[in-house]
Order: sequence, then structure tokens, then C-alpha cells
Amino acid sequence: MERQQLDVTVRESLGKGPARRARMAGAVPGVVYGQGQDPVSIQIDDHSLHTVLRAGANTLVDLKGPDPLDGKLVLIKEIQRDPVSQRLVHCDLYAVNTKKKITVNIPIHITGKAKGIDFGGILEPIIRDLEVRCLPLAIPDSIEVDVTSLDVGDAIHIADLTLPDAVEVIETDNLTVIHVVAPRVEETKTEEEEAAEGAEGDAAAATGDADKAKAEGDSGSAS
Repeated sequence: MERQQLDVTVRESLGKGPARRARMAGAVPGVVYGQGQDPVSIQIDDHSLHTVLRAGANTLVDLKGPDPLDGKLVLIKEIQRDPVSQRLVHCDLYAVNTKKKITVNIPIHITGKAKGIDFGGILEPIIRDLEVRCLPLAIPDSIEVDVTSLDVGDAIHIADLTLPDAVEVIETDNLTVIHVVAPRVEETKTEEEEAAEGAEGDAAAATGDADKAKAEGDSGSAS
């Protein structure tokens, strides 16, 4: 995976007011943490951060800035957006050590067409990404899952996946990743059942009409 670079500056003033002013100036407030260091409050140019995010999940980023940030290798761990405008409002950067394994979620990429689809089957992904442990420089872009051989009723489990030697799966081997299920069939009534229901409805309507007529007759006699 290609590494990116980000210029960062240290935020001297903290709190909602300074953070709001930073956003108005086109910067995104954030924090760098991890590897036993004290968290450092930072801000990043909004446009530069969007460029890195477009590179994909788990992109490694080299920081450029003042000590102790310059030269640090980080992952974008979390971003926060405004619920209305979707503008970036905060980001968390996690400092990594290239010689220590980390836990990340890798997206699953489905390839091929399941043969069971031609027989009416429905391809249903159960999980969209896979939690793994590996060294930062060994993070794969995605985990490819070929579904070509899947027939109706077949499934692919964690144990069936082919992973790089340096990647360790966190989930259990029997967890289903994707399967092909038979189409759901709605219950249909036979002509005899429909006819019987129709006769019951007619009988109920006739009884109701008779009861109504009797009630009206009784009312007339009383007057």
C-alpha cells in the first residue's frame, strides 16, 4: 500500500472555541497518540486530509511537522463528521511501530459470479471486513474472496480464505463470510382454499344481513 504524507501543526490553544476557529480557517483539529507517548493535539489542512482519505482505509501516513511529530508513522484511526454538512470536524491519528503488530479491519473484496445465482440463488455477504493482526508495512489493501464455485446452499468461512503469511485472522475459523441462499418463496393458496375462504366470507355476509334485517324488524315493531 502506498504511503501518504501529511503536514501537521501543534494546537497551542485547546477547547471548543479554538477548534471552531481552526475549522473556519480550513483546518481539521485532531490528536496523535499511541506507542506510549502523551497525546499531542494537532490540526491538519482539510484538503490535505481529504486527499489521504481518498487513498483508502489503513493508509500509512508519514507526518511532517515540529517535534515530536516529525517523521512519525501513523494510521488514521477515526474521523468525525458533522451529521448535517458531513464536513470533517476531528480526526484521531495512531502512531505505529513498524516492528510491532497492530489490529486493523481489512475490507473484503468479492470476485467472480456464484454459479448458484443462475439457479435462482441469492448471494449474501455476512461480513464486509475482516479483523486481522499484522505488521504495519504488511497491511493488505483488501482480502479477495472468489465466489465462482458457490452453489445454492454453499458458504465460504474464515478457514477457507487465502491470506498472506504475515496476516493473522482474529475471528474464529468457522465464521461465515458469504453464502448463497435459496430464494424466499411466498406461500400460495390453492384454488380449493381460495374457494373455501370465499364461501365462508359469503356465509358470514349473509348472516350479517339477516341479523341486520331482524334488528330493523324488531325496532319497527317496538315503535
